[in-house]
Amino acid sequence: MAKMKQCKSCSHEVAKSAKVCPNCGQKLRMGFMMKMVIGFFGLIVLVVMMKPSAEQQAAKAQEEIAEIEAAQADGPSPSELAPIFNPNSEFTDVQRDNKEKEITGRIVQWTVPIYDVNKTDVGYRIQTSTTAFTVGAFVTVIPQNDEESQLIEGLKEDDRISFKGRITGVTFTRDIEIKPAVLTR
Repeated sequence: MAKMKQCKSCSHEVAKSAKVCPNCGQKLRMGFMMKMVIGFFGLIVLVVMMKPSAEQQAAKAQEEIAEIEAAQADGPSPSELAPIFNPNSEFTDVQRDNKEKEITGRIVQWTVPIYDVNKTDVGYRIQTSTTAFTVGAFVTVIPQNDEESQLIEGLKEDDRISFKGRITGVTFTRDIEIKPAVLTR
């Protein structure tokens, strides 16, 4: 005997395997495409719910800043990294990859020339100039007050900036990624 279920539309008894109610014509089973659409929107809702709020991101950044301010700088200087990561380097990708593993997570305190400044959600992303003696870097600086924000917004190309921050890796263009960072005097 076939297993039966009730049609939600007309309450007529129909086989569980039926796709359409023979009595009223109501669709009984959801199609594959509809399941895909519902799954896709469910995934989007899940991703949005898991994304940290701006307040949570700011709180995490402040925790990292406090840790960086308290830490002793132990990373290499920009001039030590220039021969390895600058364009036309004689080092191989394997050697650069090994150096990246060695320096990731280290705290650096540098004074370097500016190339460009962009505003972000949590602060400023500063691109430093690449010179023969200085490796290029992308530095995410979190200003601690309005005075620091004004100072950063007033920077021009080739001005120098002093900061302390954590190396998080190397970009595909061989620039050192440092975030977060704070200004130093």
